[in-house]
Amino acid sequence: MTDRETALAALQDAIGHRFRRRELLEEALRHSSAAHERGGASYERLEFLGDAALSHAVAGLLFGFWPEAQEGELTRARAALVRERTLAAVAEQIGLQHAFEVSGGLSPATSTSLLADSLEAVLGALLLDGGWRALRSTVKRLFGPLLAELDPLQLPYEEPKSTLQELAQRGGKPLPAYEEIEVRGPAHHRVYVFEVSFDGRALARGEGNSKRAAQQDAARKALERLEE
Repeated sequence: MTDRETALAALQDAIGHRFRRRELLEEALRHSSAAHERGGASYERLEFLGDAALSHAVAGLLFGFWPEAQEGELTRARAALVRERTLAAVAEQIGLQHAFEVSGGLSPATSTSLLADSLEAVLGALLLDGGWRALRSTVKRLFGPLLAELDPLQLPYEEPKSTLQELAQRGGKPLPAYEEIEVRGPAHHRVYVFEVSFDGRALARGEGNSKRAAQQDAARKALERLEE
């Protein structure tokens, strides 16, 4: 058995599903660079399907697991489970990076976004191959342990921008405003600094390697100040 075959077999064992239509799994694990070089469709269409299917499956999982949770709590919990870094961690845990086909020097093992996208593509392929029941079973298998570890008290800090916005809306205040204060570092390693204003006053600053990360950091610190 080749290394590729071994990786594909291990991946199917990890997700708990054996593909009847092998070509779907192959497509889900083929980056556009490999598709261009070797032929065949890339994972992108299956990623689109898997993204929607995963969100729906996780919503159902949460609805049954937290029967007393309100809509806002469920929304924040789903965001925590399907965000990029969570998906990338799950993909790495099941060894997806060893089966993913890339070309041109790319490496899925070092790209959080690529790992996350490819996991969604595999789930899209699984839906087509095994149907909704098979998908739901795999999502429960992969995300159930993460759901059990979620702390409801920490959920507001999982998506702090959304939480801060909800807080403003409930209080009848203007929406939080984010202003870029500084950008530093070389082009390949930028650090962004953003300041968030809440109810007309500057409340906190945050930084990160992307604008979104910096805004989330600022929102998180703002929530901590408001709690104080």
